Formats: sequence, structure tokens, C-alpha cells
Amino acid sequence: MGKYYFKIGLILMSLMLTMQGSPALAAENIPRADRKKTVRIVAVGDSLTEGVGDTTNQQGYTKRIARSLKKQFKTTKFKTANYGKAGDRSDQILQRVQLNAAAVKDIKRADVVLLTVGGNDLQQTLFTAIFAQSKSQINHKVAKSLPTYSNKLTKLVKYIRKNNADASIFIFGNYNPLYVYFANRTDLNIAVKQYNAVNLAKAALETNMYYVSTFKRLTYGQYQTTAARAKLVKVAKSANRGSVKNKLVEEALTEKDHEKNAYITTLDHYHPNDKGYDAMTKLLKIKMVAHQEGWLQK
Repeated sequence: MGKYYFKIGLILMSLMLTMQGSPALAAENIPRADRKKTVRIVAVGDSLTEGVGDTTNQQGYTKRIARSLKKQFKTTKFKTANYGKAGDRSDQILQRVQLNAAAVKDIKRADVVLLTVGGNDLQQTLFTAIFAQSKSQINHKVAKSLPTYSNKLTKLVKYIRKNNADASIFIFGNYNPLYVYFANRTDLNIAVKQYNAVNLAKAALETNMYYVSTFKRLTYGQYQTTAARAKLVKVAKSANRGSVKNKLVEEALTEKDHEKNAYITTLDHYHPNDKGYDAMTKLLKIKMVAHQEGWLQK
């Protein structure tokens, strides 16, 4: 019965993901005299925290959010520390932080902890499903992996809370970087949403922890309308792209000077480019400003 309710919960969370909108930026509702003079932001996670694909030397969203918040809350200083590493799964992120004395020290002093996690866990699961003969088999393998990922994420968050019970934690959701090429592969979007549902559920269960959804913006890129996405599906189907029993079409993914998604880098067709990190930062700022009492107030 436990697995049954777990799956039901994921379905409900996935529905919540599709219903989330973009709230207006909240006002500065904390008087200047009541604000902290310095806010310490610690970013922990995978390549999205490291900033792979960023050409501006801002460590992806990390320094971008500090600069953006500084423009709004002028009397407060924002200091950042970045502990992101490309390729890390949730368990590897935890292990790396535990072994890094500077990271532990920074987490203990943090007012804000930012997390990107789950993308590599999902990628590992999809690699194990490479020989699946149907989309339903792939969905089954992904669903089967969710309790393991949930347990690993819980351990990571518990470790952060063990070292800092008061910091505001903002956890990003993930996106499907291949959607624009394989828009007919609905199972890939479902897999990402299922893993995102775990991140969302964890944020909902924790005090002063919030979920930042990037799925719609970074997955669909400039194809935000239903009509635009329908055209992508039609093209993918006519080209037989992403057929489970055939190899993925490689031509589009090897054109290093071209990328169909305006928010994804041409370097690997996987990570955000500068515009993508700008979008992540904007979505993060909306959530942070909406919950400023948790990290800005003295």
C-alpha cells in the first residue's frame, strides 16, 4: 500500500506542477531598519549550480541572483559561495559537501541555501532504460526509481538542516533539454515531471523550504504556446525522431553552432545558456522576494 500512495502523491504533485503560474514580484515588505546588513547565499548542487553553459563568469544563477537582489534591496550586502559540480547525483552532492569543511562552514552561516539536484539521478535512470522496448517500460523504470531518489534527497536536506535549522532553502526543479528535438517523446517530459514532483514534495514537507519551477520556461524555450509546440510534435513525428526501437536522431544534436531552444547552450544542447540562467534567476527571485521574511529580516 505504501508504494501505491507514493505513486498517487506523485501524480497529484505533477498536476500541481502544471498548474503553477508565475506570481508577480512581491513588494519590499520589510522596513530597511529591520533588514539584515548582510545576507549569505550558499549554492549547492550539480552542473546547474556550477554554471555550465554560462559565458559571463557568474556561476550560472548564483552571482546573478545576488546582483539582482542587491539592486532591489540596496542597503543589504549579498555574499555568495558556490559548491556546484557537474555530473553529481543527489548522493554525490551530499558526500562532497560532507567532506568539504569550507562548505559545511558556509552552510552553517547561510541565510539562504540554493539547490539544484535530481537531473543526474534521472539521467542515470534513463541510461539504464536504454534497451527498453516501449515507452511504458521506460515509465515503469522511472517510477521504480523514485523512492530511491526521494530517500537520497531527504538525506541531503536533513544534512543541511542538521547544520542550519533556520536558513531558507530554495530547490529548483529540472527541465527536459531535448524536448524541442523530440517533442513527440511525451515519456521524457513525464519522467522529468515525476522527479520534479519529488523535489516539490520535499519542499512542501519542510519548514522554510520552497520549490522553484523551471520546467515550462527551459523545456519549451521560445515555444511557449500550444500551437508552437504542436508544430514541433508534427516535425518530430514525421522525422521518426526518438523512436524507442531506433537510435535518436543525431544530426540536430551535433550542430554545435545551432540550438533550437533559445535558452539552451549550443556547446552541449543540454545546459542553459546565458539567457537560460537569466530565466532561472528571474524565477528564483520571484520566489525569494515572495518569502523574504525568512532570509532578509533580522
